[in-house]
Amino acid sequence: MPMPAASSQREPQPAAGSAPALTVAGIAAILASGCCVVPLLLALAGISGTWISQLRRIEPYSPWLLGLSFAALGTAAWRLFRRPSQAAACASDGIDCRQMNGVARRWFWVVAFLAIVPLAVPLVAPWFY
Repeated sequence: MPMPAASSQREPQPAAGSAPALTVAGIAAILASGCCVVPLLLALAGISGTWISQLRRIEPYSPWLLGLSFAALGTAAWRLFRRPSQAAACASDGIDCRQMNGVARRWFWVVAFLAIVPLAVPLVAPWFY
């Protein structure tokens, strides 16, 4: 039985599944840093008010959010950096895939930095006090 022509003409994109994982990782990392890093950045930017102290309510959830962030980063890394199988090869020259993977990989490192900041701040903060 011959395969349908429409399914054989589609060009699979190997990094297509990394965008949701990177989005979840980025949101979780920003929320995890909401108790400690965000108030400091707001104070440095000149934004103040009593409402900033309300951000401390997020602190008990920070380890869970960091865990979610690193799990999503692991999923995105697996989808971005694994070698594609022969069936998942892009167009004949593969230029489109390399460009898309390059942008997604850059975003991966930006989000990874955002996830490391909430871990590093408590370790580095005593040096400044």
